[in-house]
Amino acid sequence: MIKDIKEAFDKKSKEHIVLGFDLADDYSQISYAYMNDQEPTTVSAVLGGDEMCIPTMLAKYENENTWTFGFDARKLDEEGGGTVISNLLTLAKEKHPIKVEDKDYNPIDLLALYMKKCFSLLSLTAPIEKVSVIVITVDNADSQTIEVLSKAITTLRIKPEKVFFQNYSESAYNYIIHQNQDLWTHDVLICHLKEDGMYTRSLKKYLNTSPTVMVMDEKNFSHIKAAELKGASEATKNKLDQAFCHIMYGLCEDNHISSIFLLGKEFEGDWFKESLRYMSRGRRVFGGNNLFSKGAAYGARQKLEDYNENFRYVFLDKDKVKANIGLDAVIDGELSYLPLIDAGKNWYDSTREVQVILDNEDTLSFVITPLNGKNVKNELMYLTGIPTRAAKATRVLINIKMASERKMVVTVTDMGFGQFYPPSGLTWRQEIVLD
Repeated sequence: MIKDIKEAFDKKSKEHIVLGFDLADDYSQISYAYMNDQEPTTVSAVLGGDEMCIPTMLAKYENENTWTFGFDARKLDEEGGGTVISNLLTLAKEKHPIKVEDKDYNPIDLLALYMKKCFSLLSLTAPIEKVSVIVITVDNADSQTIEVLSKAITTLRIKPEKVFFQNYSESAYNYIIHQNQDLWTHDVLICHLKEDGMYTRSLKKYLNTSPTVMVMDEKNFSHIKAAELKGASEATKNKLDQAFCHIMYGLCEDNHISSIFLLGKEFEGDWFKESLRYMSRGRRVFGGNNLFSKGAAYGARQKLEDYNENFRYVFLDKDKVKANIGLDAVIDGELSYLPLIDAGKNWYDSTREVQVILDNEDTLSFVITPLNGKNVKNELMYLTGIPTRAAKATRVLINIKMASERKMVVTVTDMGFGQFYPPSGLTWRQEIVLD
């Protein structure tokens, strides 16, 4: 029997494994899938249990060089006997050293250690060394967060080319389009109840475009907080239920909503009876906590396959590049357009490096075409001081990296041309705003 299980595991291990990692300051989650799985599986934070939320906490035992994480770290925090560190993502972004006993630690190293321990939960089912693609999803994928996560990945010695990032809205989109289509025939509403407020996301479709454009409308209602429900009286619960019902009425009444997803451990209670009765009128209502990690895993799987829905739908949100970027260049003797960055991709996934040969030129002309095709503009980049050489004897390396969804950074390096024209060592850099 043991041999049979091992053979089955070895056979499955030869397939691609993808991983979705939901990283937040309070809880984190991991979902994984093999390519032939119908849906991702979320890892339990406790061996043999069904607790999917891993407290984002590290702890070092007193006077020992031993670290623990998750629920063990929380237990140590409650019982004493060590130093506990929480809010790991925020601390990493702040970059201040963390003092533990008599030693200072780099907060990014601590974040990487937490991630490593989370990945260790997969050692029997989806070992990290066998994972083909990892998508890390966070609430807000700003430049500071992407920088910190990229450094943590480097610390973990995971190949950066197999790691991608996306925000919660895109993870939610990836999850939803992999569900039965009757759940998203019309709009889909997601309510995420957190300590500091209620966050809602509404997935909407614009059917008059081809392919169909889908967007996520985000709102924040700070007057309903998960923190208020802890130990709350019945009167407080009723008040929060009425406030929640009022929010749902405002979001649902003027929109045709097919389904509603309620995220957050507080939705496991019964404080929102009136709100649930209203939401359930002609709509499907679901509860759970692992929508974002599963959505990230679906997104990871799409990196490895040609998913048909990709050709029918385009998801646009705040992190997407809103314009196509190209370069006017002479190709095969004719002035042509050389595409560089595609619209619709996350800005933090949009980089390009290309070499071109200049023909007695000291200027590059970048063509920026918005998604609607209107107001196309040319941005010129002057290569001041570039050496004068024979025609077509100057080769330059162009590196483009998006700094945000609307700003790109172009770096051009003179590569010379063979042994007759050595590189000058000159480099030019320019920031270009797309709109």
